[in-house]
Amino acid sequence: MRNKLIRRLSVGLLPLLVPLMMIFDGCHYANPSIKHASKPTADSSSLLSYAKGFAIFHEKHQTRVVVYDPWQKGKVLAQYYLVKGRPGKGQIHIPLNKAAVFSATQLDALDRLDLLSHVMGVSEATYIKNKSVQKLLKQHKITELAASENYYIEKIIEKAPQAIFFSPYQGHQSLPTALSSILAIPYLDFMESSPLGRAEWIKFTAAFFGKQALADSLFNRVEKQYNALLQLTDSVSYRPTVFSDKYFNGQWYIAGGRSYIARLFRDAGADYIWKDNKQRGSFPLDFETVFTKAQHADFWRIVGTFGAKPSYTALASENKLYTNFKAYRLHHILYCDPEATAYFETSPLEPQEILADFIKAFHPGLLPHYKPHYYKILP
Repeated sequence: MRNKLIRRLSVGLLPLLVPLMMIFDGCHYANPSIKHASKPTADSSSLLSYAKGFAIFHEKHQTRVVVYDPWQKGKVLAQYYLVKGRPGKGQIHIPLNKAAVFSATQLDALDRLDLLSHVMGVSEATYIKNKSVQKLLKQHKITELAASENYYIEKIIEKAPQAIFFSPYQGHQSLPTALSSILAIPYLDFMESSPLGRAEWIKFTAAFFGKQALADSLFNRVEKQYNALLQLTDSVSYRPTVFSDKYFNGQWYIAGGRSYIARLFRDAGADYIWKDNKQRGSFPLDFETVFTKAQHADFWRIVGTFGAKPSYTALASENKLYTNFKAYRLHHILYCDPEATAYFETSPLEPQEILADFIKAFHPGLLPHYKPHYYKILP
């Protein structure tokens, strides 16, 4: 199940806890817009508050977008110089009118920015939940250009996108060599550990389409709602304990104490039992180690599908040892069905919805009339 999910997410959908698994040989950046970082000039100004993976600077006659390498601290992965007028050497004219987008989260950003008409190609079309994108696929206005960890090289060359937005992973940070003439733009929102930082990547997308003002407005609304919810849990005296995910194929992948989901647990007024761990990503443990630490935890968060209809019985049929967890016995499983909710596509841009869902579970009295969107207590 987990390997299948990784393959599904590798080119199209956004992973939350595991790295992308696209493998291409001979990849490199061969792009005039990708250069070593230059220092901000006196007239430049950053436009971000939370995201750490990129920066936007307004400079004289151009906007500079920098993507930082999340695997090499202090290094720059890519840099772009955007202009609305006639581009000079190394500059890119915006707005882009013909882009291929291989991140489902970024497709959602483009939808929110009313820019789907600028998208001509996607990956993993079968798994995209966005109804507008599916309609454009049926109308042949958008074409599937990648799937199952493979780029459709000939089709991409034929369709000739101005740029390809893609999700790199460590060791494979660029497009195949055959596509080196096409502008490659890495999209690394999934590396952010801050929920608002991940949502702020809508500004990255907007920069290439001249929609910065709208992106700022959309993000400001999310930020305001998130921080209002955060104030509800600031002074809670009781923080229920919580752990996450499931055992699979001999390992239990645990979200690090500095991860995205750990931050959401904390902000929702919960006590994540691995909060003292220093990792931002996930790490594997055996069942016995997890059980020893998590057996008395109050809540258990699960994202995934099990059985025709998710239930405690269906979960126990996977592994009878699950019934020994306190959270199982109390029916305190906080469950999200990613297929039904389009979780991987839409939730990164609306962390306030996840936060509200968690608060509803951990402290129901704080949101008595709220109806959960992504996560619900499994009855």
